[in-house]
Amino acid sequence: MIVETAPSATAVPPPPMAPSAGPERTCIVERTARPAGELVRFVVSPDGNVVPDLARRLPGRGVWVTARRAAVEEATRRGAFARAFRAAVTASDDLGSRIERLLLEGALADLGRARRAGRAVAGFTKAGEWVERGRAGLLVVPLAAAGDGLDKLAARAVPVARLGDEAALGGIFGRDAAVYCAVARDDAGGRFVERIAGAAARWRRYRDDVAG
Repeated sequence: MIVETAPSATAVPPPPMAPSAGPERTCIVERTARPAGELVRFVVSPDGNVVPDLARRLPGRGVWVTARRAAVEEATRRGAFARAFRAAVTASDDLGSRIERLLLEGALADLGRARRAGRAVAGFTKAGEWVERGRAGLLVVPLAAAGDGLDKLAARAVPVARLGDEAALGGIFGRDAAVYCAVARDDAGGRFVERIAGAAARWRRYRDDVAG
């Protein structure tokens, strides 16, 4: 299972950004080979713009950059996309921040699916009840979350994923803000814990919030 832990939670090694199995690709900035899941694929749109292909499904020739915002911004700054595509292409100045936003939106979308399926709740009381009953397989809290409440819940050895801010999490549950969200242990078909924890980890790694 792919998990993140809060600083105060039981130590668990940081998760990979994606399963390491599969083909490797070479980053056009670092010139190092990595599993494809640890990079972002880019293609060129018909109008000559560099487009991120996070799902790795868009047609056309692709080039790859290590999935860190600093690497994407360096590729843009150094004109690496034009050299790699061997064409006059346009990489917008906000490409790095746009990918960060897309990664966050993808992780929040998974949390929203879990809520609609009745497999995620928000609020300290509800999340705490799921933890006490052993139903919670993952806690989701804002990136900057801290305090006794988090320490109390994390002490029950439930993995913690840090994702977005209070407003972003609150929006998933129809409230202004949320600090504590619990996701139910996966059933045979849901796999919500793995998807949400993995997406949160990738977002944080892209931001360089997680080492590795």
